[in-house]
Amino acid sequence: MQQPRPAPRLKAALDQIGAWVLDQPVPQPLEGQCCDRLRPHQIRRELLQSLEASGLGSDNVVEWRWDARQGQARGWLWQAGALQRFRWWRHSGQLTLHEQLHCITTAPLHALT
Repeated sequence: MQQPRPAPRLKAALDQIGAWVLDQPVPQPLEGQCCDRLRPHQIRRELLQSLEASGLGSDNVVEWRWDARQGQARGWLWQAGALQRFRWWRHSGQLTLHEQLHCITTAPLHALT
């Protein structure tokens, strides 16, 4: 028993769709934007645990993103008046910090009246 062949118009439409799909460019890897696709929940949990184990509070994280190709998270921490850039490697748990900005608090300004 032979399977029915699609109608000629349907076959032509299917061929065009197949050619269109194959002609589409391969999407670039996710980089740049800070969205949940770049900050997977499991990675976040492991990162925060690693920060706690290193003596840094997990509430100090300002922003971070995950780089799946390199297996590392990069971002910013705020601790004791300093903004620090960090890198954390998931496979080894290694954490590096680089101070970027150190803020000093002074007395508030007083208006002269």
